[in-house]
Amino acid sequence: MIRALAAALALAVPLLATPAAAMAPVPIPAAEGATADMDYVRGVELIEAKRYAEAVTLLRLVVNRNPDNADAWSRLGFAARKSGDRRNGELYYGKALALDPGHRETMEYLGEMYLESDRPDLARAMLARLAALCPDGCEPRAELEAAIAAFERPASSRHCAPVPGGCGRVPLRT
Repeated sequence: MIRALAAALALAVPLLATPAAAMAPVPIPAAEGATADMDYVRGVELIEAKRYAEAVTLLRLVVNRNPDNADAWSRLGFAARKSGDRRNGELYYGKALALDPGHRETMEYLGEMYLESDRPDLARAMLARLAALCPDGCEPRAELEAAIAAFERPASSRHCAPVPGGCGRVPLRT
């Protein structure tokens, strides 16, 4: 019995002497620069699945816990906008840009929202900011350039695509 107790103590004493930092949990890497918050990760998944209203609910939790997370504010703005709430979407985008004035995705999303609400001058202002941030090009800049070009086409051809091998146009599926 004494041998068993001595053996147990021999194993326990080194654990007691181990610094607490060595036993701390290993941090999980942040998703896309955001906190490693599972609600954030799930919110992004819901956006990718086009379940925007559900994403809004989760992303509101994220920004309540971490109000300095520009990525979460941007995604919240996107989900709000896509679920039909442009007013709050614009507010959330504004918060993301206040936290990170160089947040490229937010500039793209906000520019797209300006086009959706028939404010192309403001969309072009977002494009100018993106052009200054990435003069050699970047995906958000290219996406917003394409959205502005589509917006500026004559209304009769906005939802049309060229017919292969012909000169006519057929409506795109929306």
